[in-house]
Amino acid sequence: MVRNHISRVGICLEPGWQAVEVLLGCVHAGVSACMLSMRWPGVAVDQALGRLGVKYVLTTRTDMKTKCLDPATCYTEKPHACDTSPYEGVATILYTSGSSATPKAVAHSLENHMISAQSACAALDLGSRDRWLLSLPLWHVSGISIVFRCSIAGAAIVIPDPGMSLTEALSSYQITHVSMVSTQLLQVLEQDQKPPAHLRKVIVGGGPTPQGILKMAIDKGWPIRTTYGMTETSSMVTLSEKNPSPGSSGRVLQGNELKITGDGEILVRSPAICLGYLNADTLENIADEDGWLHTGDLGRLDEAGELYVLGRKDNMFISGGENISPEEIEHTLCGVQGVQKAVVVPIPDPEFGQRPAAFIQGNANFEDLEEILNRELPRFKIPKYYPWPDSIWSHSLKPDRKLLTELAVRLQDST
Repeated sequence: MVRNHISRVGICLEPGWQAVEVLLGCVHAGVSACMLSMRWPGVAVDQALGRLGVKYVLTTRTDMKTKCLDPATCYTEKPHACDTSPYEGVATILYTSGSSATPKAVAHSLENHMISAQSACAALDLGSRDRWLLSLPLWHVSGISIVFRCSIAGAAIVIPDPGMSLTEALSSYQITHVSMVSTQLLQVLEQDQKPPAHLRKVIVGGGPTPQGILKMAIDKGWPIRTTYGMTETSSMVTLSEKNPSPGSSGRVLQGNELKITGDGEILVRSPAICLGYLNADTLENIADEDGWLHTGDLGRLDEAGELYVLGRKDNMFISGGENISPEEIEHTLCGVQGVQKAVVVPIPDPEFGQRPAAFIQGNANFEDLEEILNRELPRFKIPKYYPWPDSIWSHSLKPDRKLLTELAVRLQDST
């Protein structure tokens, strides 16, 4: 049971009614809900909770040392005011994807979530007759944001039966709204399905989506809306119109501000920006003195105010004195017929210091890729190619670039 002396608790459950009910119960009771991935091993969950001083976790798992509470029999009540100051006002704690660094514990207030949800509902015209499929996990900001959006709009949160395919769920439950990452969208498209007539909006996020996949979806009539956002901003900051131009993440949503610095970094200012990063008993503010969040992403705004995300500052590396943005090469690769996904990482090179290596999923011939890329990119940006390593795909919604870099180095050393 979650008794009234507990001020924060871990939640480690598969997406489902039980997870939604427990989450909303914690929010109602004023208990900070720390959302943990079911894909993490038990020791990783224990470590994450231990760093935050969380002593209880609501889960059906049995591989943890943290005291486990049965979510089927728990209840929540208003806790006594026993929070230490870093946790005051913290409604949820979500971990970043950790795709290029150690995951960080992001603390959100209820106000953060609600403000983000209000701007999204207005832009998406979400109402009480709509039905949003819960297709993403609640430990990811794109999943938990669905709960808050539907709660304030009075829309239905639809949870599919276990084992039901995404395509079947979209049709069977009369879904009007759905959020997808690129892998999910590709799976739907590979079934050569046209969108159900009742589906009005498909929100695509969770990282850059290959333009080839987006074009395929748009050509098949799927009502695609691209977006830009992150855990720290409580979900999306921008949203495109239906069927956006290639590379566009849309315009800034109401209540948010966005600007590009001289070196191309995207800055965001919004009341939806999180309270900060939690680490033990400290809460680290992440905005500068003027309230701007330095995202670490590179981008540009066109004359119409649409955002184009160009990559990550911390992903860039130097090869023979030249700056290389992996995302530029990935974008070019994904424009080649047969390439479904691509991730580019640096590997050591005795002549140039570093050179790009690309992991590619699809049926493209590597020799053909070389010929095509030679027409599109300068020679120093042409990568070495490796097949897609499904075995080390990140437990988050994004590829783990650190693991991929380590794998590329091992593969290079073995040849």
